[in-house]
Amino acid sequence: MPDRAHLEEVARKFAAALKPGGHVLIAHANAVIDDPERPGFDFDIPYGGRTIGDVFATTPGFALRKEISTPLYRIQLFRRESGDASPGHDGPPEIVHFDSQPTELPPAVAAHVLWQGGQPHAHQPQPVVTATLPVLMYHRVAPGKADAMRRYRVSPEAFEEQLQYLRDAGFYSVGWAEWQAAAAARIPLPGRAIALTFDDGYQDVFEFAAPLLERYGFRATVFLVADRIGGSNVWDQAFAETIPLMGWAEIRELHARGLQFGSHTATHRALTGLSIAEVVDEGARSRAMIEDALRSPVRAIAYPYGDFDDPVAHAMGGCGYLYGLSCRHGRARFGDSLLALPRIEIEGTDRLRDFVAKLAG
Repeated sequence: MPDRAHLEEVARKFAAALKPGGHVLIAHANAVIDDPERPGFDFDIPYGGRTIGDVFATTPGFALRKEISTPLYRIQLFRRESGDASPGHDGPPEIVHFDSQPTELPPAVAAHVLWQGGQPHAHQPQPVVTATLPVLMYHRVAPGKADAMRRYRVSPEAFEEQLQYLRDAGFYSVGWAEWQAAAAARIPLPGRAIALTFDDGYQDVFEFAAPLLERYGFRATVFLVADRIGGSNVWDQAFAETIPLMGWAEIRELHARGLQFGSHTATHRALTGLSIAEVVDEGARSRAMIEDALRSPVRAIAYPYGDFDDPVAHAMGGCGYLYGLSCRHGRARFGDSLLALPRIEIEGTDRLRDFVAKLAG
């Protein structure tokens, strides 16, 4: 939290969430930025344990019940009071203080301690860069109830929440060539770069995903099953849910609006079970169909089901693809083959905290 105002807002949310009699336990380090006259850590932070404790102590509804403090740390237990309880109605809080630090600090931690207090040193902020690229994998963005395809369908509300988080956190879209150049030079991209992808080319990408991408300023690559354009997801018959795919009119319109398109093969078959001749047909024919329709080069392919191996990747390179997207979980790294890039699958059951955790991992 960048400043005290944000901290106060968080404390109020804690108070609102707790029932009377509930407790919140906080443990923080003392920082010289709070009190230069006392021992503390010279961390590059806007405030330390003293400020945090003061904010919680002055938040309506909270009462300090116990505190354990040392020269460098403090642990505080706050209780949520009922609206009609007067401050201190249970007597003063229990305070336990140690005049000396009871535990030895690891050398790396001790290096940041100013035992005589003092002014915090000026810390040079580290530039934010992207040395590992998160490539997000979506399928559908559509409303609906819980069903067998729930994993592959993110609600428009959840998708918008995710895009808003990305925008507010400073992420921006990059293209495959930008990542290729960064990986070749082994120079991280500036800022927080990200790539968004959609497999299969569902109609709801046109209806729901594209307007939200435009609203929040993000680009994406949509991978099309070329023989099924304007049809439905016949490969998902086991789920007994027929879902329409975009037709060429919608695809051309989205392409004109800035979305990129790649291949998801011609028929959506698992590639490692095919002969090399069949693999080449899947890759070459789908690429030719999409390029002919859009009058634009197609350089990326997403392997159906994430199913590929070295011969498949080699064959797709021979078909003219420069980038291959798998379902292997993780961020793309400089050493990854461009024809075997990992992705991070975003599922319909993911809450925002799950989304953030996947992004961070």
